[in-house]
Amino acid sequence: MIDESNPAGRLHKILAEVRNQNDKAPVKKAWATVLGIEENDVLVTKSVVELYSLSQEIQSLIKMNEGLNHELYLSSFAQIERAFFPLNLGTQWSTVKPHLTPEALTRLQFCAEELSRFYSEESLSEEDLKDIIQKTEELFESLYKSNLPEALRLSLLEEVERIRNAINLYKIKGAKGLKEALQGTLGAVVSNQEELKEASKTDKDVIKRLGELIEKMDSFASKALKIKKALASPVKFMTELLTKDEESAEIET
Repeated sequence: MIDESNPAGRLHKILAEVRNQNDKAPVKKAWATVLGIEENDVLVTKSVVELYSLSQEIQSLIKMNEGLNHELYLSSFAQIERAFFPLNLGTQWSTVKPHLTPEALTRLQFCAEELSRFYSEESLSEEDLKDIIQKTEELFESLYKSNLPEALRLSLLEEVERIRNAINLYKIKGAKGLKEALQGTLGAVVSNQEELKEASKTDKDVIKRLGELIEKMDSFASKALKIKKALASPVKFMTELLTKDEESAEIET
C-alpha cells in the first residue's frame, strides 16, 4: 500500500487518478476533476504549478539522503514534469497521458516508500475539511457585512482568500499549506491587534468567527504535522476580546 501521507505519496495518488481520465477530455477538465476544483483557467493553472513545486520538493527530499541511488529514484521526474508543462488547457488529455507511464509512477512509488521512513502527516477528514470550509465562508460573510474600517476589512479578507487557496490546494500541499495560511492569519491578527480590539466593540461576530477558524486550523495543523500548536497568544487574544466586555458588564450589574 502506498503511503499517501508524504509529498511523493500525494503526487502518486493524483497522477495515478489523472492518468485514468478520458483521453478525449480537455486537459483542464482532467486536472480539475482529479483535484476537486472548478474548471477555471486561473485556478487549474495555479494548481498545476503547485504540482510542479511538489515534484521539485520530492526531488529535494530524496537528494537529502546521500545513501540513495538518486539516479534510480529520480530519473523519471523530467518525464513526469512534461505532463505539467507546457500547459495547454484546451487540448485533449491523450496528448499528456503518455508522459505518465507505469514505470514513472512506479519510481514515484519508490520515492513515497523512502520518504515514509521520516516524513508523514495525518490526513484531514472530510468532516474536518467541511468544518474548515464552513467556518471560512461564515467568516467571509461576517466580514462582508461588517462595519470594520476598510483597511482592516481588506486585510482580513485577504487572509480569508489565503485560507481558501490552501483548502483548494489541500490535495497537493496537504497540512503544510494550511499551516502556512494559518501563520499568515496569525501574523495579521498580531499586526492589527489594536484595530481588532476596537472592532470587538461593534463587530464581535467577526472576532468570534476569526477566533474559531484560527483554533480549528491550529488544532488540525499541529496534529497532522506532529508539531506544537502555534503560539497561543493570538488565539488567546481573540478569546479575551470576546469575554472582556461580558466580564465588564457583569461587574457593572
